[in-house]
Amino acid sequence: MKFLGFSILLFFGVVAFATILVAGVIKVVSQALKDAVSVFKGDKKTQSKTYYYGDNFRREQEDENITVIDAEIVKDSLLKPYIADVKSANRTNNDEEIKNLLNELTDILQSMDNYIANHRDKEDDIKMMAEYYIPEMLSHLRTYQEMCSSKFKSKHEEAIKYELIDTIKMITDAFSTVLSEFYDNMALNTSSSLEALKASIKMKGYVK
Repeated sequence: MKFLGFSILLFFGVVAFATILVAGVIKVVSQALKDAVSVFKGDKKTQSKTYYYGDNFRREQEDENITVIDAEIVKDSLLKPYIADVKSANRTNNDEEIKNLLNELTDILQSMDNYIANHRDKEDDIKMMAEYYIPEMLSHLRTYQEMCSSKFKSKHEEAIKYELIDTIKMITDAFSTVLSEFYDNMALNTSSSLEALKASIKMKGYVK
């Protein structure tokens, strides 16, 4: 009796497994037929991949071969962590003069980050500046803020403030100078290329 019950249970188990297996095969075959019909009709199956175009813009590019054309695959923003740290420090800062300077630094860092998004070859140069200057400056800013919040005042507090102000200005000027040089070089290269293009057109006799 027990053997009969086990046989019936085994039978239904095999039937259930076979049903699931057949359903899976039918689904795979059905999808394959749909794809074959789609190709026969001339439909192209496209895939979507995100590309980075700089200035915080992201675009979905559909291309059947997934090729990169004048764009780089999305990368994390290089200066985003540093910009966030400066903004965070500024929110806890109560000195208006320092606050204004940190706002200026944030603006130039954002402009630099936007530039690097389109010119990844400059990334290493800026990374060396950012990873040392910004954390070091913020560390001293936290020390100054701690001094200001204490009821025990130091006779050096005022001197530290102006040293900190000069440091923030210098860091801002450093990034601003480098970014200006990047654009100056871009302008010179563009001008040279345009002159060469015009000379080629004239040499071919297309214009008088």
